Amino acid sequence: MRAVWAPGWLGRGSSKAARMVRVSGPEMRTMARGARPAAEAIAAMVSSVCTSALFSCGGDNDRLADTVVMPMSITPRESELSEPHAWPSGPKADDPIVWPIEPGLTMLNHGSYGITPAYIQYRQSELRARMDADPVRFFKVELEELSDRARRAIAAFVKCDATDLALVPNATFAVATVLNSVAFEPGDEIVVTDHEYNATLNELGRICARTGAVLRYARVPLPLDGPDVVVDAVLGQMSAKTRLVIVSHIASASALVFPVERIVQAVRERGVDILVDGAHAPGQIPLDIRSLGATYYTGSCHKWLNTPKGSGFVHAERGKQETLKPLALSCRVHEKRADRKAFLCDFDYVGTGDYTANLVIPDVIEHIGAQLPGGWGELMRRNHDMVIEGASLVRDRCGLAPSAPDDMYGTMYAVLLPEDPAPGRAAWYEDPIWDAMRMTHGIQVPVWTLRPAKARLMRLSAQLYNEIGDFEKLAVALGEELERERAI
Repeated sequence: MRAVWAPGWLGRGSSKAARMVRVSGPEMRTMARGARPAAEAIAAMVSSVCTSALFSCGGDNDRLADTVVMPMSITPRESELSEPHAWPSGPKADDPIVWPIEPGLTMLNHGSYGITPAYIQYRQSELRARMDADPVRFFKVELEELSDRARRAIAAFVKCDATDLALVPNATFAVATVLNSVAFEPGDEIVVTDHEYNATLNELGRICARTGAVLRYARVPLPLDGPDVVVDAVLGQMSAKTRLVIVSHIASASALVFPVERIVQAVRERGVDILVDGAHAPGQIPLDIRSLGATYYTGSCHKWLNTPKGSGFVHAERGKQETLKPLALSCRVHEKRADRKAFLCDFDYVGTGDYTANLVIPDVIEHIGAQLPGGWGELMRRNHDMVIEGASLVRDRCGLAPSAPDDMYGTMYAVLLPEDPAPGRAAWYEDPIWDAMRMTHGIQVPVWTLRPAKARLMRLSAQLYNEIGDFEKLAVALGEELERERAI
């Protein structure tokens, strides 16, 4: 049994029973659409819960539950708690999801950073309070067990062995870790596509300058006819000097789901290592890392799994784990243990920090998986079908051609836009149309130019809070902005 100091607004109307704003299915949809009172209530919950302090923390780490809630004297305005429902024992994983999205904002860019549901923010706040209640015990004793809990959950979700997977802050960190673990020599060739994430290309530029390795680009054109073009492009850049191949599972800017199964098999048959950057894959498409057989696989969890920001993993085949070290080595690296391999110890603790974004991975998998009868599988299919329908609606209304076959997209879709008629215009974001969408139309949707492919793209995302009406709104707004551009 453990006790939690909880904000006083949880105990509104009673000093004996804690209460929380519980949002039903219809209310949840209303909030996602921007109802101010509900959003204010969630904002109050998020800010207030983070001030709690947890003490006493025994029990089963697979369930951070069995709490006694002790209200504090923090009470918000009555307007922030419009018609709250009693939630005496705290939030539950199978309660309806609450997305703390800005009121009035149409969010069509889930892919960039994800959004953390209110329930997961609550669970994270519990862990943070537990950490601060006794930091020494947390970092020296509990962190390892909590990390194992998280690792078991994500490993089961992406289908791999938990002991072959290390937790990291994000896929960018994971990719850089892998790249810096390879002993490149002058003349070694590294094959990438021209759809790779800029952070990866930047790290490769630094490594190539230091080691003398050479980048070779596989060109993937847009519009794209099909997956064969991608496979042929990658394999066509390989040579006897190829040391490593890097390919995104889902390309960040273009949203394309690359045929990694075929690419991995062909590359491994040639005796070459391959790194699959799966930053956007967990939670967007089904994964089976064990069957895929890549040398390395990296992923972010804050995007489509919806963990808090700063959550990810790196998977490495066992023959590579001994040389795969974090970019920063902790004070414990020299302490070798017979009961635990260094691959896990080294990544579990890399110095004092907030590890809780990764530690709530089990909670987010359970929470979001409980939102639809068919669990995560139904959620992925639903989001895919919606983004394909939404993209088709936008293209038809604006007279735009398809960018690739529908089956090469997951729950994101890149709409191919006309070239910017006045390149170099100032923009808060990366493109004036992106600015107009956010500032004029209240729509958050990214627009960027994929270089060197020279394709101007608007990347759409579909998540559980989206409805087809969001894409209808986008179609009208985009039509207006393209008409303005044609007048330039």
